[in-house]
Amino acid sequence: MSWEGNYPAELMEGREMAEGAFVFGLWKSPELFSDYNKVNENGDCTLITPDGRFFFDLGKQLARQGFKSINHAEVEAFLEGRPKIRKKFDEWGGMQTVEEMRSVINSNNVEANFNLVTKLNLLMRLHDKGFNVIQNIGKLKHMSAQEIYDYYDNQLTSISVKADFDSEIETLELDETFISECDTGSAKGIDYGKVCHILNYLTLGLPLGELFMVAGHSGTGKSSFVFESMILPLTLSEVKCAVISNEMRASAFKHLLLAHILTQDLNYWELTRKKIKQGGFTAEQHEMLKKAVAISREKYSNIKFVKLFDNDVGKIKHYMRKLAKDGCQVIFYDTMKSDDEINEAMWQQLLVQSRKLFQLASKENVCLIASYQLALHTLNKRFLDASCLSNAKQIKEVFSEMVYLRHLWDDEYTGEPHDVKPYFTRQDESGKSERIHEQIVLDPEKQYVIAFLDKTRNDRIGRTLLYEFDGDYNIWKELGYCTVRQQDRG
Repeated sequence: MSWEGNYPAELMEGREMAEGAFVFGLWKSPELFSDYNKVNENGDCTLITPDGRFFFDLGKQLARQGFKSINHAEVEAFLEGRPKIRKKFDEWGGMQTVEEMRSVINSNNVEANFNLVTKLNLLMRLHDKGFNVIQNIGKLKHMSAQEIYDYYDNQLTSISVKADFDSEIETLELDETFISECDTGSAKGIDYGKVCHILNYLTLGLPLGELFMVAGHSGTGKSSFVFESMILPLTLSEVKCAVISNEMRASAFKHLLLAHILTQDLNYWELTRKKIKQGGFTAEQHEMLKKAVAISREKYSNIKFVKLFDNDVGKIKHYMRKLAKDGCQVIFYDTMKSDDEINEAMWQQLLVQSRKLFQLASKENVCLIASYQLALHTLNKRFLDASCLSNAKQIKEVFSEMVYLRHLWDDEYTGEPHDVKPYFTRQDESGKSERIHEQIVLDPEKQYVIAFLDKTRNDRIGRTLLYEFDGDYNIWKELGYCTVRQQDRG
């Protein structure tokens, strides 16, 4: 794609103004250049007008000099000794052009103007691929880039459905092939029982083609639980996994991975998660960290990570498709939420989004694990169930498995008024009688988390499990079952 390309006038309309608004918005706030450091690099064609590319590159070089604002004196100082750049600068109107554009540009709209440029690029690429862009230009001009993507994606999906490529008609007659499939356990999901032995048994693994919710209030450890108890064990079993996050950056998950490797792979306990963040490592610690880096490359390099900055379901679907095509079977979406906890329309939108994600998970045959934040007004509920989803409880119909987490409260430890009486079961030595229940005495100095199985298609709902949680190293240990009273905390 180039400025000299033979594109229809409809696609070129507003192009120069869009690029100018983006570029000179950056000139107005040079610190924003760092957010777009890949533009114009390594053959990038986001900007295609010669003046747009020139002023972007010049502004980026000035920003790299550390200027917090760009004025005439600073530009003159930079151009001193650079005759070729000065000549082009003067040909494009010099500081007069810069000041005229900056006077009408709002630097708060840089991201919006950049999105407009990328939308115009998308229309040009679709035109190159033979899509009917010009015929629909009036409608497409008013859409965002993501809406345009969804528009054509929906059209292609509709064509596919009408062509019957994704459906077939058959009878429900039982045969030997079906019995053989049952015998091999093909109906089971992906086993994640290394840490969660009981929960894995109750849910029959992570079901492919389904949604699996892990919910809790803020600070419960949802992301830590999923990453340590599901994603990392699956990776060691050579199951390709991915994380799509609109909450934490890659560095947060790297901290979790580093703590895991140090403790579980190297049996090294001198670096807690907090100490890792604080830095100032000793020579011994540097040596162990060097070993951890090598292990991460050898054993955990297949975990993909995608950082999102909003809850756009279209973007999530796009990355889910890409990751599925790359062989990922389990995708952790952290966090599914509504942008507005009061607006009823937003809850309805969340329901629609969850249905779209279910349809895609089913089509791509992947398991999507979604973390979800429970409603704040349910903080004092002792027994967690679907009512904690507040207005979004309708999304329960979309999920195959739903697990809610909360910390064990002080009055629920052994001997306290609301003792949850944790226990594990074992077979007696003869193996002939019913399983024996053995009580667990809790340590008041340790931290525990209760998991509530609110929905499963493979066992009885309402079961409650207890985990010991060491936050210093993000270690989870499944202890057994427990009994939680329905009474709320006063």
